[in-house]
Amino acid sequence: MTNQKKLLILLLLLTLTASGCSAFHDGKISQDLLPWKESGQILFEDDFSDHSSGWEVVNNAYELKGYSSDGYMISVNQGNSRAISTTNLIYSNTVISVETQKITGARDSQFGIVCRFQDKFNFYAFVISADGYAGIVRVVDGVKELLGSNQFFRVEGIQMDDGVNQMTATCEEDSFKLEVNGETIVTAKDGTLDNGDVGLFVETFETAEAALVFNKFLIKKP
Repeated sequence: MTNQKKLLILLLLLTLTASGCSAFHDGKISQDLLPWKESGQILFEDDFSDHSSGWEVVNNAYELKGYSSDGYMISVNQGNSRAISTTNLIYSNTVISVETQKITGARDSQFGIVCRFQDKFNFYAFVISADGYAGIVRVVDGVKELLGSNQFFRVEGIQMDDGVNQMTATCEEDSFKLEVNGETIVTAKDGTLDNGDVGLFVETFETAEAALVFNKFLIKKP
């Protein structure tokens, strides 16, 4: 074993010791806590041109998830339902960006980014809607709660209906921030979830069905 490899192993052990249990989820280590990962470094990126890059492919009565010529598509086929697709990796602190566009569906359908996704009952979501609203949502034990405000924000800068929007979500320690098209919309503080997966989110309400396409997905270490 080379001295360089020994040093990397030592740094990893020191990082894990300092981070404790917060570095792990489901036996996986947070990608951003690996000692050779530096601030600003890309942890994951995908333009979805490679249809074997590992994202979930599903087609049933409830949802459709899969690659398309325009990116990665998520379609929710029923009202009061949500669909989430993730990277199948674990992160603690991240800056996530993605390009979003609603293809069909109700204007109040919400879509965007999830971080610290542990399962479908525990995660944070950074969402906008095609009728111009935005917010940060915490879901814990299946209970949904807004963070940073008591209602969703009306945002003039959102490109409504089938407009293309650039979203950026920051999950750093207990601080959260949602930016849309370069504008900071809302910030919040919460210490409930330490780590989890990162991915994409679509939710419908009483009016059924919504289809979204996502592209230029990028995760960086803060």
